[in-house]
Amino acid sequence: MRIIALISQKGGVGKTTLAINLAAAAHERGKGVIIADTDPQQSTYRWYLARKDAHPLPYAASVFADTLPSFLDKARANGADYVFIDTSPNSTEESLAIADQSDLLLVPCGPSFIDLRALKRTENVVRLSGKPALAVLNLCPAYGTEADQAAEALTTLGLDVCPHRITNRASARRAYALNQSVFDYEPGGKCAHEFNAVFRFACDYEPMKTSSHEKVSAHG
Repeated sequence: MRIIALISQKGGVGKTTLAINLAAAAHERGKGVIIADTDPQQSTYRWYLARKDAHPLPYAASVFADTLPSFLDKARANGADYVFIDTSPNSTEESLAIADQSDLLLVPCGPSFIDLRALKRTENVVRLSGKPALAVLNLCPAYGTEADQAAEALTTLGLDVCPHRITNRASARRAYALNQSVFDYEPGGKCAHEFNAVFRFACDYEPMKTSSHEKVSAHG
């Protein structure tokens, strides 16, 4: 089982949208996937409650950070292939505890100077956790060089950057408003293609495959 946490100490960077649609990408590929919503705002869990009668999968649960280990044990026992963890932007201590349980940290980042400047706290969480981390540029404009410049800045900070980006598209916003994933709303669209590409890259990201947490879990 692979555990992927969406970590950012800044709000408004699209952690919930990424968690939902990356989990949906895994589900579309026939994987057993669960979303653990540890953010007190519970945006992911409320999205699931509003859709579960029509679309019961991917499953999402409301989870406290201190009960996450037992939740992950149950997910593992039930044969889950992936757990995506949506996190709060407001607690470094909780983010570190969640990172400790994870195989990979995905760091969503907008392409603006404000988003990049706010990365320092997130960078500290990544560094202290010692876990593999991959920055994902999210909410990118469809045109211009802003995202390219942001990717260069992230690399300068020492973060690996996913080569696939999520464009700021109306279809993602509309899907969420309708309690859908982009794969429900527009399965053949550009937005679904982008989330699929990020999911595939994260799955093949070599540091996650060899993460120390997975080794311990495999023998524990």
